[in-house]
Amino acid sequence: MSTHHSEVGRTYRGADPQQRQQERRVRLLDAAVEVFGTTGYRTATVEKVCSEAGLTKRYFYESFTNSEDLLMATYARATDAMRQNILAGAAAEADSTEQVLRAALTGFFTFVAENPKSARIAFVEILGVSSTVDALYRKTTTSFSETVLQVAEGVGSSRGLAGPNRRTLAMGLVGAVLTIAQQWLLSPEREPLDSVIASAHTILAAVVFGRVDG
Repeated sequence: MSTHHSEVGRTYRGADPQQRQQERRVRLLDAAVEVFGTTGYRTATVEKVCSEAGLTKRYFYESFTNSEDLLMATYARATDAMRQNILAGAAAEADSTEQVLRAALTGFFTFVAENPKSARIAFVEILGVSSTVDALYRKTTTSFSETVLQVAEGVGSSRGLAGPNRRTLAMGLVGAVLTIAQQWLLSPEREPLDSVIASAHTILAAVVFGRVDG
């Protein structure tokens, strides 16, 4: 008679199988940030990520189909965190319409400054990998334009983003801010973060508050 027992429902060191798998997945994501964000995605291998995570390849394929799948998951985690920082910053200044945008930008750029490896993945390593990854990048960029509209609507006087072309304008603002962040991240001599935020704020405020023709 077989003595094999399923792992389902069993615990080990206080964690059930699903919890342990999730913990291993997080370790692989953290390792990917270190590897992709330091030496780049294109020179990375599954073996290198597993070595960084202290896991075998068996556990890699438990959570990811290949390195591209891991890249997309790492990118999604980074951009989700960026979005949360933007919204948290905006919410903290909800009583001051002029400062809401600056606070949202501060949340975004603070994440970039404090997490340069994740930012490199989001701004550099994600580009031009494959059509599947490109589709994720476009979808995520579009979602950031919706975040811009959400923040602008919270301002209460966002006449510049109130017209029928508001989504196109919001997408343009996202592109401008992402370019500023990318160039700041890659620059060997970075401007002070406050100066970068102020420049991005000038662009957003001009459109959001209708200071230029829309």
